[in-house]
Amino acid sequence: MTWLRRAALLLALASAACTTGGTGARDAQPRARRSGDVITEAEIRAGQWSDAYAMIAALRSGWLRTPGPESILGETDQVQVYLNDVRLGGLATLRGLAVNDIARVQRVRPVDAAARWGPGHSNGAIVVTTRAAAR
Repeated sequence: MTWLRRAALLLALASAACTTGGTGARDAQPRARRSGDVITEAEIRAGQWSDAYAMIAALRSGWLRTPGPESILGETDQVQVYLNDVRLGGLATLRGLAVNDIARVQRVRPVDAAARWGPGHSNGAIVVTTRAAAR
């Protein structure tokens, strides 16, 4: 068997294993996939944090970073925070939110945030949904 045929055979076997999900015991249990844009209630309940800011800093620290100036004047929009779709303000408002009441936290990308809430969202938004609103 030539090296080219061996390579083709290995590629075919690898492709088949990927599409069938593998056969190992580890693959028998479904793995929870962590979304980059959502913090689930299970993730929230798995830890203990003093406030929503500390929780997000631990689980998705990238959400809290504000890139450099977005305008010619050197101004930078803050990431906007919403609680049950009501605008609270910038990231500092997360420090006043108790984690016990939170059911879900979602990061909304800048384009989607601007389409949903209008201008002033060049760094996106963080939407906090409480347990009461999630019902």
